[in-house]
Amino acid sequence: MLKKYLTYAFFLIAPVMAMGQEAVQEFEIPDKLTLKESIRIGMENNRTLKKAILDEEKATYQRNEIRGAGLPQFSAYGKYNNFIDVFPQAVPGGIFGGDPNDIQVIALGVPQSLQAGFQLNQLIFSNSYLIGLKAAKTGEEFYRILAEQSEENVIREISMNYLGVIQLELQKENLQANIDQLTSLEKILQSQYENDLARKVDLNRVKVNLTSIKSELENLEIAIFQQEGYLKLLMGIPVDTEITLDQSVADMDQKVKNFQVQDFSIFDRKDIQVLGVQEKLYEYEYKNIRAAHQPQLVGFADFNKNAFSQEFDFMSQSKVWYQGFLIGLKLEIPIFDGMQTKYKAAQSKVNAQQLNLDRLQAEDAAELEYKNALNKYYNSLSTLASLDSNLDLANDVFEETTLLYKEGLSPLTDLLDSETTQRQAQAAYNNQIIQVRIAQLEILNSTGKITNLLL
Repeated sequence: MLKKYLTYAFFLIAPVMAMGQEAVQEFEIPDKLTLKESIRIGMENNRTLKKAILDEEKATYQRNEIRGAGLPQFSAYGKYNNFIDVFPQAVPGGIFGGDPNDIQVIALGVPQSLQAGFQLNQLIFSNSYLIGLKAAKTGEEFYRILAEQSEENVIREISMNYLGVIQLELQKENLQANIDQLTSLEKILQSQYENDLARKVDLNRVKVNLTSIKSELENLEIAIFQQEGYLKLLMGIPVDTEITLDQSVADMDQKVKNFQVQDFSIFDRKDIQVLGVQEKLYEYEYKNIRAAHQPQLVGFADFNKNAFSQEFDFMSQSKVWYQGFLIGLKLEIPIFDGMQTKYKAAQSKVNAQQLNLDRLQAEDAAELEYKNALNKYYNSLSTLASLDSNLDLANDVFEETTLLYKEGLSPLTDLLDSETTQRQAQAAYNNQIIQVRIAQLEILNSTGKITNLLL
């Protein structure tokens, strides 16, 4: 009977299947939304995180439910019998006279009876129950760690998408700057062409480039809209909420100086902690299976009042009620179950061995993730330095070519080529800034310290 206690404890790791409808909320968004503020809003409103927190709350309730099985179980009952025909009983004939070799059939009892009383049951000893309590407590720990892991996942997802939006916005600014330059050049060429000072082919070249960049800008705006929408979804705010992100997150001088590479400790990672708790749960499962061979002792008591009659007159004040009172103990000692317990225990051991292999694999994968994050970070910094120098050269070439073109010493094709090169160099540099910031996030995530972003 009490095997169900530990079963309930292991059901703590089952997901919540239904959620209530959330009330509509109003959000106050600052004029310029920083990464830290985005994470804070997400921590308060992300629905996945809310579900994880509810799972943790549910685990507490289920542990209390299991604890309640060890408390006194008190109940009231009532029973009414109306025998249309009183059940016959066979007795030896000699009891009431007659031939002892005969069998007499008589009706013992009365047609009407009424009983009301109270029952009390108290579990005195059950090792399965005690193991179930420990497993339930471990289940609470399991869900607490899962909630913390969900918190880290929310921080990581919001941070990654926040940086993704910033990356697209930097590209948009770069394209818009080039559009402004080409628009100004187009106006100059249009004026020169109207005064026979420029060729139509040169004017058309600028128009073609300008149209191409504007088309690229339109596609970029679509990508920004989609990326922002997903960021709002992660933050748990309405997708029609207007937000403006703080681009200082891409300030490399500040971010590189302030960033500290974290030391790696495998036990700081929530996924490893979860596997550790699961190992404990398998230990309790094995102990509970073995406890099936141990005795169980239950105490019980029953107090009742009984009345009997030939007809229904139990409401009469003259009716006599007869009292009954019983106390007792019930001891169950399993002896043989067809070897079922033995093979269940063997299966539990196999499951524990498989989990141990999963843990070893996860530890190796975590260490590799950390090393890859470090390698990516330092390589990203080196690449960023190269792209920074390349951008300076591209800017110098563009400025010099523009000056030569205005002086009539350089053809328009050189100017357009230098403008394209400068735009590509700026885009590459902007993208690399974000790659460095992403590498920093991956280091924090691989060390289990991504919550430092909230500090």
